Amino acid sequence: MNKQGEVIMLNGAHCAGKTTLAREVQKLAERPILATGYYDYLWMLALKYVGLDPEIRVDGWPGPDPGLPQTQAGFEILREGEGENATFRMMCGEIGWNVMYGMRRSFAAMANAGNDLVLGEVNTEIMLKDYCNAFKDLERVYMIGVFCPLEELERREDVMPHRRVGCARMQIDQVHMPGAYDFTVDTGKDDAEECARQVLNFVDNNPPVVFKQLVERYGEIEEVNQFPVQWW
Repeated sequence: MNKQGEVIMLNGAHCAGKTTLAREVQKLAERPILATGYYDYLWMLALKYVGLDPEIRVDGWPGPDPGLPQTQAGFEILREGEGENATFRMMCGEIGWNVMYGMRRSFAAMANAGNDLVLGEVNTEIMLKDYCNAFKDLERVYMIGVFCPLEELERREDVMPHRRVGCARMQIDQVHMPGAYDFTVDTGKDDAEECARQVLNFVDNNPPVVFKQLVERYGEIEEVNQFPVQWW
């Protein structure tokens, strides 16, 4: 039987640099690590299942408006309010939730097959609880908080293609709940390579602690069966 792989979970807000950091961890590690995350699975669906409010679309977005049967079943990003007071919500319908539910269990299967993984995530509490269900039998899951000042997140949103200012502001208070991490990095202070070195140094020299505590804290978690679910 293969030895279980370890999982490095990078959790942070929109534009915090999780994907870039995951690739740097993968590049610098002396062992093979698979780099992936929710973004790889989200776009497995056809765009007709992903609805964006017209006011928050980036230029060239080819997908539909929200409110259609297929977007309500998949994923929708909705806007509430106007101007600087506008907020955003990401909703998962039953199809969208099934994608995320299956994704987490596929990660667990990869780790159980002996693969090491580094994951980029936006874990609000409902998503974290399902990770606890999916990963409860894994022995080495590192919880890494990826932090960045809001003003820098919004600067990145403003200059990066296919990003919209406002998502990071909406996520930042939710994504670090309950805020329990084995280690944290600040991508506003250090570049991706330096952050990756810090993460690998910690992982190579310390056992994971926090994830098992979260599994015990949440206990038996009921399966989600009412939709839509608010992701953030």
